[in-house]
Formats: sequence, C-alpha cells, structure tokens
Amino acid sequence: MMTRSIRFGGPLTPMVVRIMIANAVIFLLMALISLISPRFADQVVANFALSHVGVVHQLKIWQFFTYMFLHVDFFHIFMNLFGLWMFSGDLEEQWGSNDFFKYYVISGMGAGFCIAGMNAMVYANYQVNPFTMGASGALYAVLLAYGITWPNREVLLWFVLPVKMKYVVIFFGLIEFFGSLNMAAGVGGSVSHIGHLGGIFTGFLYLKLMQRRGVSAKKRGFIAQLLYKRKLARTRRRIERRNEAKRIIDELLDKIARHGMSSLTAEEKKKLEWARRNYFPDRDETIH
Repeated sequence: MMTRSIRFGGPLTPMVVRIMIANAVIFLLMALISLISPRFADQVVANFALSHVGVVHQLKIWQFFTYMFLHVDFFHIFMNLFGLWMFSGDLEEQWGSNDFFKYYVISGMGAGFCIAGMNAMVYANYQVNPFTMGASGALYAVLLAYGITWPNREVLLWFVLPVKMKYVVIFFGLIEFFGSLNMAAGVGGSVSHIGHLGGIFTGFLYLKLMQRRGVSAKKRGFIAQLLYKRKLARTRRRIERRNEAKRIIDELLDKIARHGMSSLTAEEKKKLEWARRNYFPDRDETIH
C-alpha cells in the first residue's frame, strides 16, 4: 500500500545554497548602492539587467546571464529563493551539482532569449527599453524538471491545496502561455510571462536533447537516472500487480479445489479474471 505524503520544502544542497547566497549578496549590494548613489545603481541595472536594446544593439550579451541575479525588491527575491528551496534541492541530489547548475543556467539564459525576442517585437515601434531582472525563468524550468521526475508527488499549492506536481506544472504552464499571448498583443503588466514560458520551453528542450544524445548510460548523467527511475517505477508496479494476482489465484484455486467452481461469487470471478490478465499479461492485452 502506498502512503500519501505532502512535501513542503527540500534539502539545502551545496549548489542551491551557493545560488541562494549569490542572489542574496547581490540584492543587498544593490540595496546599499541605491542608498549611496541611485545614479550608479541605475547604471548597474542598465548594464547587467536584460534589455533587448542592450543585447541586440549594444551587444551586451552577458546580460543573458547576469539578469538572473538581479531582483526588483524584497518580495521578488524572496519568492524566487523560496521556490528554489522548494524544488531545487531534490533535483541536485538526483542529478549532481554540476548537472543541476548547467540546467539552471542554460534554462535561465534560454528564458532571456525569449524575453529579448518578445520585447524586440512588442516595442519595435516605440522608444521603450524595458529591463528584466530575476531568476523566475530558470525557476520555472526547475519546476518542469521536478514535475517530470516526481509527477505524482503532492505539494501544497498556495500553502492550502494538496496537488500532484504534474498538475501544478500544467496549471502554471497554461497561465504563462496565455499571459505571453497578452504580452505579444501589447497587453500585460510587470510580470514577464514570456520569460517563465521560455524557461519551461528551454528546460524541456534541454532535457530532450540530453535524452537523445548518443552516449553511454554512465555519461548521460541525470537524464539517464531520470529515465531509469521512471522505468524502474513501471517495472515495480508490474511486479506488484503480478504478485497480487498470484495471491488471488492461489487463494481462489484453493477454494475451487475444496468446494468446486460454483462456490465462487460473482465478485470473486471478477477478481479471478483480473488476476489472470495481470499474471499472464502476454496472453492478453497489454497492461498500462
């Protein structure tokens, strides 16, 4: 029998801690700089936050990386670091620190490409150069990977509703998709929906690319582990069904031997048919 457990928070693994410290230190430095010299703080944002003018016309391509470590205010950084703590530690333990960091950075940079592309399209005819800051794109990629790895693990959505991760990913993915449509139409607020959706998309492509690489299982790293774990879970479920089927068959055959076939109730006959199909799956339809 499977026990139901609801997760709240994850382990503080080494790379997750480093990322959280880097974000916190940079946030505090920016707060201090803003107090001492607001003009200099604006220059830092102009050079290291992400803008389509900066990366396209001024070739500040480092912005695709640096924007992930800048945040607008305390609530912004708190929510991103909270999400990082919730979902990243388990992934790092599963994949290893280096593979997790590569996934995090590449997904965040991919989200940055989507943001710059969308802004270049939306603001092409306007003298507007919005700046984007924050690690939300990378965080949404982490959410995707977590949902793929543990689709049936439950979390408390908004700290109230216990929901399986696969539904959480679908729910937030749809929100960001429709939010991105509004952005493309020139309607939207300060939330970069295209960045969130871009993180999910980049993370998905990265996972699929690693899955299809023609390398040995040992060199596949976390992707091989992810696929192996899912295959192992399916095998375990088949074995559990077959063991249960054998128990039912033994129990009912013993009853038939003692009292005859007519002694079986309608419910027991249904159980016997289920056991036959699950104990001899190759003789019947495939079990899903």
